[in-house]
Amino acid sequence: MTDSSRQSDRELIAGIRSGDTQALQRLLTTYWDALVQYAGRVLGGGDPQDVVQEAFIRLWAQRERWTDEGSVRSLLYTITRNTALDERRRHARGERVALAADPPGPPAEPSADVEAAQLRAAASKAVAALPPKRREVFRLAREEGLTYAEIAAVMGLSPQTVANHMSLALSDLRSALAPHLDASSAAAETPPPAS
Repeated sequence: MTDSSRQSDRELIAGIRSGDTQALQRLLTTYWDALVQYAGRVLGGGDPQDVVQEAFIRLWAQRERWTDEGSVRSLLYTITRNTALDERRRHARGERVALAADPPGPPAEPSADVEAAQLRAAASKAVAALPPKRREVFRLAREEGLTYAEIAAVMGLSPQTVANHMSLALSDLRSALAPHLDASSAAAETPPPAS
């Protein structure tokens, strides 16, 4: 890499730090193809473009932390590598969960489908009712699969604060869903009518 291209990359990173989306677009255009190829090798499956997109999102989300020291290229490859490894771990966890799942049982009763739909609706409503920071922490952890450290970096909180928000969110959700869970477990324990 020449001195002029290093200077140009440093100017782009300085622009990104100040919130210049055009600088981000130029950096993305310059490195996209090479990072997609690299992510594909690290990932070993899945969509490397998603990984690189997430890497640029992380770069943007944490832009105020980056300095213009060092190589922009190595920074991008580091972020891409970490993002790809995170995705590989998430995928491996998902496969382990799928393998550990019980084999499918007999078909559910129609009333069970209705109860499940009602529980899903109640859960969605309960998550939406959480205070904003708790809701964001919960969604980043449970829906996006981020670790507490990643959530802390994204939200600008300490990992302990993230853990506290998650604990409170789970407590709130248990309380909000208790009537639904008690009703479904009571229905499950009720013996069928004798014929």
